[in-house]
Parts: sequence; structure tokens; C-alpha cells
Amino acid sequence: MNDKFLISAGPALGPRLLMVLSLGLSLGLASHQAAQAQPQSIPPSPELVPLCVGDFPPFNSAHLPQQGPVIEITTEAFKRSGYAVKTQFMPWARIVKEGEEKNCLILGIWRNAQRDQIFNFSLPIVQQELGFFVRQDSPIQDWRKPGLLQQELIGVERGSYLSPALQAPGVHLDPSGGIRTNLQKLVRERIHLAYAAKESGLYAIQNDEGLKHKVRWLPPAIERKDAFLACAKDHPEQARLLNAFDRGLRSMRADGSYQKILKRAGLEAAAP
Repeated sequence: MNDKFLISAGPALGPRLLMVLSLGLSLGLASHQAAQAQPQSIPPSPELVPLCVGDFPPFNSAHLPQQGPVIEITTEAFKRSGYAVKTQFMPWARIVKEGEEKNCLILGIWRNAQRDQIFNFSLPIVQQELGFFVRQDSPIQDWRKPGLLQQELIGVERGSYLSPALQAPGVHLDPSGGIRTNLQKLVRERIHLAYAAKESGLYAIQNDEGLKHKVRWLPPAIERKDAFLACAKDHPEQARLLNAFDRGLRSMRADGSYQKILKRAGLEAAAP
């Protein structure tokens, strides 16, 4: 009985077995295809750091490649620590206000006692030479002549840092929107000295036909100032953000990429 069952049942199991195997393969293939069709996990976007910065060529400007070497360095330093940046260009008076209100970090700021009370700072990014420009035909040869700064009207950028020499009693300042405006006022003899960073003033002169051969740098410089990234002391993330930037900046200096960016911009001497 058993032998007959096995013999007679054997041929009948063949097609059935094939159907079962075929169904199993189809289900397995469908499951594999469904798994492949599932979207791959997307890594989270880097945290965005807002930066407030002035239009200050050749260091930073919306019109420069990579928005200038200071922004290029800052972007790469943050990138190495897992952050992205968003730059917002605005006048200095507004930059300081936005930074105080914790709406952004301030890029390219010079330190003084008042700012040290409000902000914490990164490692220095670049160093800039500060001093005066005069008309090409100006009789002024040395700003250090006793009493000279009290005798002349000096153009400065509104809201910007002032060297101690400009805060002495009797010094007359004429605030304006920026270095280019002050250089134009020099040409029109509305001021007698224009206070600015040397490289920024020279860049403006070289790129404005109305200033070429009409304005000159007056050596020596008043001082050299480091430019920093700053964050309000009461910003809840100030330590984390500044440490992340410093970590990236150290890495760039160690592998030479920091120096290459400055050299490409012709600003090797700006390394602190």
C-alpha cells in the first residue's frame, strides 16, 4: 500500500514542487526589489551658522571670488567641523547691533575694551594695517607731528573700530558709510585725512579711476590689528561655535590651505 502510494504520488508531486519553488523565488525577488526601491537614508544637513560681515575688499566682499579670502577661510574652517555658513553683508553699525542681539556671529571684527565686554573671540584670522590716506598733493608728511590730528578733519567709517590716537581729546572725526566715501571726500577736500585699513584703501584706489593718482597712503601705520570671528557672550552656543571654528582654522594652518588662500589673494602679509 505504501509502495503504491509513493510510486503513484511521485509524479504528482513534481509539478506541485515546481510551483512552490517558483512562488518562493517570485516572492523573494519581489521582496529584494522592494527593499532596493526604499529611499536611502539621507545624511542630515550641516548646521547653518549665520555670519554678519562688511563689504571690505580685498578681504571680504560679495563681488570677490569665494566672497574673498576671509570668508573662504571661515567657510572651510567651519566645514571641517561639520558646519555650513550663511553670510550677510551690511554696514558696520548694523553688524555690531545684530551681533549684540545674537542674530549672527561677526566676521572680521577688531577688538577693543568695549567689544571685549560684549563678545568672545576666535583665534585671529588675519592681521590688518590701520592708518591714514591723504590727497596726493597734501602737505601732510607725518601724522605723528604733535597736534596735527587735532588740527585736521578725519574721515572714519561709522560704527567701526577707532585707534587710540583718534580718541584723544580735540580730535575731529567725520563719520561716513565707508572707506570709498572717505577717499572721495579727500579728493573733494571735504576732509584732510581718511582713516582706513591700508589694503582696503589701496584696493579702492586701484579700482576707481576717480581716485587713482589723487590719493596716497601716509606711512607709517598707526597700528596692526588682528581681525576675529566674534560671538556674543550670552549666545547659548558661543563656546561650541567658536571652538568649532578654531579647530578648523588650526587644521587649515597645519596643512597649508590657509596660507594658500591668502597667497592666491595677494595677502600673504596679512597672516597674523
